[in-house]
Amino acid sequence: MVRQLRSELRRRLGRCILAELEERLTQTRQRLTDARHELAEADTRRRALRRAEQDFPRVRGLANAWSRTHSDERALHDLTAKATRAARSAEEARALAVAARAEADATATAHDLPSDPAELERVRTALAALLTGIGHLHRAVGSTGERLGAHHADAERYERALNDRLATEENYRLRLTGLRTAQQDLHTREEAIGATEDEILTRDQETRQRIAHAVQAVPAARRTRDELHDLRVRAEEEEKRLRGDLADQEAAVIDTGSILRGALGRPEVVRGAGLDRSALPEDVADDPGSDVRSRLRALQDLADAVEQALGRPKGEVSDSTLLNRHTDLRDQLAGGFDAQMEERDGIKVCRLIDDHGSHDVAAVGERIAVQAAEARGRLTEREREVFQRFLTGELGDHLSAQVVTAANLVVALNGTLRTVRTSHGLGVELLWKLDEDVDADVRAAVELLRSPSSLRTREQTEQLLEVLQRRIEDARRADPSAGYAAHLRTALDYRDWFRFHTFVVEDAAPGRRRKLTGRTGLSQGEQRVLSYLVLFAAAAAHFTSLAESAPHAPRLILLDDAFAKVDEPTHGRLGRILVDLDLDFVLTSERLMGNWPEVPSLHIYECLRDPHARGVATLHYTWNGRHRRLVSV
Repeated sequence: MVRQLRSELRRRLGRCILAELEERLTQTRQRLTDARHELAEADTRRRALRRAEQDFPRVRGLANAWSRTHSDERALHDLTAKATRAARSAEEARALAVAARAEADATATAHDLPSDPAELERVRTALAALLTGIGHLHRAVGSTGERLGAHHADAERYERALNDRLATEENYRLRLTGLRTAQQDLHTREEAIGATEDEILTRDQETRQRIAHAVQAVPAARRTRDELHDLRVRAEEEEKRLRGDLADQEAAVIDTGSILRGALGRPEVVRGAGLDRSALPEDVADDPGSDVRSRLRALQDLADAVEQALGRPKGEVSDSTLLNRHTDLRDQLAGGFDAQMEERDGIKVCRLIDDHGSHDVAAVGERIAVQAAEARGRLTEREREVFQRFLTGELGDHLSAQVVTAANLVVALNGTLRTVRTSHGLGVELLWKLDEDVDADVRAAVELLRSPSSLRTREQTEQLLEVLQRRIEDARRADPSAGYAAHLRTALDYRDWFRFHTFVVEDAAPGRRRKLTGRTGLSQGEQRVLSYLVLFAAAAAHFTSLAESAPHAPRLILLDDAFAKVDEPTHGRLGRILVDLDLDFVLTSERLMGNWPEVPSLHIYECLRDPHARGVATLHYTWNGRHRRLVSV
């Protein structure tokens, strides 16, 4: 046995020695391979060194190469210095160009000129045409003055001819009066021919009577004539005065119109008033050569156009208001800027002053508005990306879940209310729906939010994005000073979109419901009971939905001065409703003790106070549905 063990040990020892030797042999072979590889690399480097030694450059060529290298390095250094100086000069020129451009823009703004070269070229062309027109106008005025000399002579000849005509008409009138008297005498004599003596005497007597009556009527006629003459004279004087007043008023209106036209001719006033030049008449200049009525009609059209373009005034703006706003603007300006108030022709204009000169504040405002619009456009693009990733996704789903949860909560609330009735068999039903006054965007948003984002099509998502963007933009315009978070809260508060409507139902009339208003016909106590029903059911439904996420949340409500103006038999009924809805409650009252048979358990604290002593004493009772027991201290 021992021999077998020894032989087995020898065999195992031999196998171990052989394995060790094989491992050493393998390692030795690996070292041999590595050594051969190193030898090959060394031989390769040796051959490379030998070739390099054979190809070593000559001394003269090497010196020439070094000389060329040094020359190229000096040339490179010089070129680098020149490039640096050129870059510095280019940077200075660029800074000068920017400063010159800024100064040119400031100068153009100060003189109400455009800064674009094409616009300046059009202004120069317009000025050249204006100078040409002024030359033509000067020549026309000169020729008109020359013709006026001849017109004066014609006017004098016309005046003399008019006087001769008036004298001739007066002479004709006198001769016509004499002729008519002679014709009347001749007619009387012709009638007397062939008449008898009695007829002539009768006619003579009638004539004498008419003459006597006429003589008697002459004083009254003269008095009437004098009165009419006085009235005519006074009317002519009044007419003359009124015509003078009218002429003065027309002159005043035309002068005022010239002030209006002068104001419209000032670009800073037009920009400051927010007028659209295209909404005004093309030709606003006055034509002194036309008649007064035409000038007044043109001025009326211009005033109407300006009034329509300005819109309804928001309120009176006094000098103190302008000064206060000017002071606020100066206080809010950054360093290096100042505001100056100028007045010309009764019009106050605010101008901004910086290192480049004076600028019209309206032009600066337009420039800032354009930059703000560009920035808002860039922000709108970022908003769109945020909306696509967040608003129509996570927040949209949250808002959709809130709307659906609220609708389900109303359904649960109505389910609870169906089990609650007053002692007279009255109940309440709630309807939660969109307000009738909401706009079309809100209605579209609610329809789209009823489904989650995963179920919406691309067109529906784009429509929801546009609707929410318009809501946020409306909130931003309504309160520009508020932050973006406030705009989001205002635009996405779905609670403002819906309204609750309360209806009264009766067990005696199933299927009938009346809207709870002041004219429903219920007493004040019944209305209070119904309001308590809605309050209790809303609290119960809220706590039931809250228990899904917080199972241990207390179902507790607080009622101060509970059940006021409610009849006493209903108190226990309301307490029983609280118990049926599994609500804990804390009530305060001056007259209720809470010992109702409908309530199985209650703790009662009665507070006592002596007006002659400080402090309040409390008595603690317990109620078990039948008996009230005082708890010892």
